[in-house]
Amino acid sequence: MGTESKVFTWLVTGASTGIGQCISIAALDAGHKVVGATRDVARAGTTNPDFAAKGGIWIQLDPAHPDSSRHFAQAQEEYDFDVLVNNAGYAFIGGIEDTSEEEVIDQLNVNFLGPLRAVRAVLPSMRAKSHGHIVLISSGIVYMNMPGRGIYKASKSAIEAIHDVLKAEVSSFGIKVLIVEPGAFRTSWTTNLKIPVALEDTNGFSEGYKGTIVEQWVGTVPAFKAAPLPDRIKGDPKKAAREIVKAVIEGYDHTRMMLGPDCAESADRRLGELRHDLEATRLIARSTDVDVPGSSDNGHTHNAGP
Repeated sequence: MGTESKVFTWLVTGASTGIGQCISIAALDAGHKVVGATRDVARAGTTNPDFAAKGGIWIQLDPAHPDSSRHFAQAQEEYDFDVLVNNAGYAFIGGIEDTSEEEVIDQLNVNFLGPLRAVRAVLPSMRAKSHGHIVLISSGIVYMNMPGRGIYKASKSAIEAIHDVLKAEVSSFGIKVLIVEPGAFRTSWTTNLKIPVALEDTNGFSEGYKGTIVEQWVGTVPAFKAAPLPDRIKGDPKKAAREIVKAVIEGYDHTRMMLGPDCAESADRRLGELRHDLEATRLIARSTDVDVPGSSDNGHTHNAGP
């Protein structure tokens, strides 16, 4: 395993619950040092006694806070992280028309700006030592067009786009980037689901969407939050965490790690949709270059933009 067998210092955001919690424990069990970022250290310590017992360190840090960039930089200076796991986030569920601009901004602040702040804070140190791992916990939602998930999908798709470009920008510095896309896993994520505040009395959807697919997908959220996880959600977060930690330690040659059969199936379906659209419009795409005198085929040059 070469240099990949050394002891790493990890920063895991949202480390007190769900997959973040499982990643933290799996990394500690593998002999690494883990700093867990949480908004409430006292509560995290009470609900996760194994973390401190195994040597984990809690720090109070909210990625969504406007000043979190400074807090991330301070933590990086103190602990010199080798691995950043951007895990903190939540899902907003609501129809696009029913969602306020403030709710869109809140979703993007947590799921997009939060991870971006963390990345920008750790990069200088990782570049200086020509080593580092940046792991984004995204979601299989990026492959789905589920009603009521438009804002959530937008936030995850946007931060994935950043990490796609980031991989190209930092690979020469010895920094690796991994995008993790979990499907449905048996964690407490359902308790953090949010619906439009102005429509809480009508289960999250407006009168105009009554009897539509939006009601079917959004109106059931309050009851879903209060009920035990259904049996159809089979993902084991501990197994997922072990695969993520294993990839960081042993190495990997892919950009995305899809977790759960549901995510793999959604990605397969999305690839089919893209292939269909490509074949349906390929001739159109090839016909839109400027006319070149003497050329019978103007589709052999391509420009991705400025």
